[in-house]
Amino acid sequence: MFEEQDQHKYALLWFEEFSSLIHYALSNRTGGVSDIDDLAQEVYLRLLRVPKPELVENPKSYVYRVALNVAQEWRQRPAQRLPHSSDDISALVAVESVEGNARLAERKKLIQSTLSSLPKANVTAVILHTRDGMTYEEIGVHMGVTRRAVKRYIANGYAALRESLGSLNPRDFAEADKLDSNLEREGKSYEG
Repeated sequence: MFEEQDQHKYALLWFEEFSSLIHYALSNRTGGVSDIDDLAQEVYLRLLRVPKPELVENPKSYVYRVALNVAQEWRQRPAQRLPHSSDDISALVAVESVEGNARLAERKKLIQSTLSSLPKANVTAVILHTRDGMTYEEIGVHMGVTRRAVKRYIANGYAALRESLGSLNPRDFAEADKLDSNLEREGKSYEG
């Protein structure tokens, strides 16, 4: 427990002392995006994970390198992520014609299984976005997180659904409202 307290102490000290350097490195490498504070928070989280901060000889250089790494990873994310839009989940769960109950139940089970394997935040964000039509900002306020976090939750949720349902025709799925109401009737609410 003592080591963990030391890690927190060092991380907070370094983050506060080199805050302007962190913001400079992030804005310089990302083109001054509006998510600088979120990226700075990521730097802080990484500083919390330094196993033995007392062994760092030059904290300023170390913090600067961490900030540059965070910025570099942020720049690479769009290239590594599959494209998606808010219509993707609707396309995955839309049905043009009524199909047999057995096939519909199988699809619902697959969606339900995928949703149950995701973190609660991802599921909540996806459901609020698709079923309730909430914007990223509205979801952020509802969940108490930043817009960027909501965007990440939804992207991860979509990616998991896309991976799990990818082999099936997106037109084969029930509407999100029907799926969610069926899950609620079964006592399996994912909003919390």
